Amino acid sequence: MAIDFYKLGKQSGATTPKDQQSGFESFVSSATKPIENMLTASKAATAALTAAMPSGVAIEKVPEQLRTRVSQYLTDNKKSYTEATKVIASGINPQSERYKEAVETINRVNTRFENLSNNLENIAISRKAALDDPSYSPMTNDEDALIYSDLANGSLYDTMSINDDGSFNYMDAQGESKPFKDFRVEKQSFVGQQAYLGMVEDLQKQALKKGASFDSLEGKYQQTTDALFDKLGPRGALDYAFADDVFMEKFMKDNPKIKGGINTVKKNPGKLIEAYKQYNMDQLRQEFIDAPKYKPPTTQLPGGELANQIKQRQAEKQFNNFMNSGSEGGQMLEPPSPNQVATELSSILGPTRVVQFNPEGEEKGFYYIKSSDGAGGVFWQKIGSETGLRWNQVKNYLDLKNIALN
Repeated sequence: MAIDFYKLGKQSGATTPKDQQSGFESFVSSATKPIENMLTASKAATAALTAAMPSGVAIEKVPEQLRTRVSQYLTDNKKSYTEATKVIASGINPQSERYKEAVETINRVNTRFENLSNNLENIAISRKAALDDPSYSPMTNDEDALIYSDLANGSLYDTMSINDDGSFNYMDAQGESKPFKDFRVEKQSFVGQQAYLGMVEDLQKQALKKGASFDSLEGKYQQTTDALFDKLGPRGALDYAFADDVFMEKFMKDNPKIKGGINTVKKNPGKLIEAYKQYNMDQLRQEFIDAPKYKPPTTQLPGGELANQIKQRQAEKQFNNFMNSGSEGGQMLEPPSPNQVATELSSILGPTRVVQFNPEGEEKGFYYIKSSDGAGGVFWQKIGSETGLRWNQVKNYLDLKNIALN
């Protein structure tokens, strides 16, 4: 079987500029820095790379950083493969143990090379995906986000090593070697947000029904919320919770003993999911309080009566404004005199309504309105005292006499 052992190792890749540290060198030099700083620097490197290549970053199957390691791996396995082929070509008995071991060696090397090729391709595809869409779930901790960004800008290659079976390991943020095939970050899902908005929409419809209350609906929404969190599962529920900035700010304030900020909670969420489930229910209750409620249909008033009620409301507003005109900026000024009040009220009620304070022949200290007896005669109708004339006293008189305002 003819195999080009160096085919993969000869493939070209992007080079590291001479004035730029390799990813491994950068990692070692920054290992003592806070993870947030490392993540910020890695994201900046990714952004600079994509900005420098607006038409797309060339991603080779065997990049420069891995070429030496891949070539060495191929060379080491070629030796055992060549020796095995010599044994088979020697004409040795196919039933002998040595012949069988030679066949196993050839098969093992072929499997390793196939694994190596597949893993190199998978790394290249993963890097392209990270460059095309650098976003990830808000539950992703800073350490995983750093690896994802390093993968996108290519610096993760410098930390990689090849295992005997042709798979690759990378160095994580703590300097530990981890299998690349096990690394993943999840994209943000909006399943939780969509389900919540659906509950709010239903709740607003329920609030418009006669006699509706949140207490009567709470059981229904609790069941829906429980089912939602069961459907999301632990990781999906964390994705949902960490995307809610308002909740996370409240959660951190309610748990001041947590050290290390939100990134610590991402790695050890504890009771976060249960807290967020209750927060969902609290928010639904508030949504119900804020939602428009049922209103009984109003009785349609005759046009004239409705117009008179509108005029009376306008008159009441004008009267109250006048009566309060004695106060300005919180300081009591000279209040309107009784005669001024009578004159203003006459003006409000219209030219045919005469209001007077202490008219001749009537009890002193009261406001009166001139009224007709229906037979051409007139008389004074008491409507309020000097010590506190109120609009409801005027309104009661107007309603009693069935008098419409002009």
